[in-house]
Amino acid sequence: MTRGDIDLSYRQVLKKAGRVFAGVILLGGQSACSVPLLNASASGYTNTVRSLLQEGHDANEGFPLVGTRPLMLAAAHGHAETVRVLLDAGADVNAEDLTGWTALHAGAFNGDASIVALLLERGALSSRAHWFLESPLHIAEKLGHKDLLELLRRAPPTAADNVPPTEHGSPSR
Repeated sequence: MTRGDIDLSYRQVLKKAGRVFAGVILLGGQSACSVPLLNASASGYTNTVRSLLQEGHDANEGFPLVGTRPLMLAAAHGHAETVRVLLDAGADVNAEDLTGWTALHAGAFNGDASIVALLLERGALSSRAHWFLESPLHIAEKLGHKDLLELLRRAPPTAADNVPPTEHGSPSR
């Protein structure tokens, strides 16, 4: 290898590293924008959440890549008034993170009947599950949150549950 080859290789590495660095800065910038609303929602600082929303934050801001939303955090930590404020501001009640987790999953996991009832009133889909993620009902059953079971059983089925069966008996997709 000559000195010119080394210089060329070094420049190529720097160019690639610069792209990676720029991507990290962009992701960091995006997450930095959503962090105040995510923190306030998780902490139950409802007045701060209101202020951030009035300042232009979006109730559906999510943490980059994983998609955790303020509504999920407020539900997970049992902050019913913060959940209500986020829903009133247009938070998507059925938003999913990377794993399919929703605010209803979080409320069921936490065992908070008032939050689960509020989310269901606002249109949360109760039987959302994936092959790797149980439905909110199954989560509540496993964790012994008996006061949630009837609420979740009475909830309307998901849109997927309303798909008409094919001639072979299974829902068409």
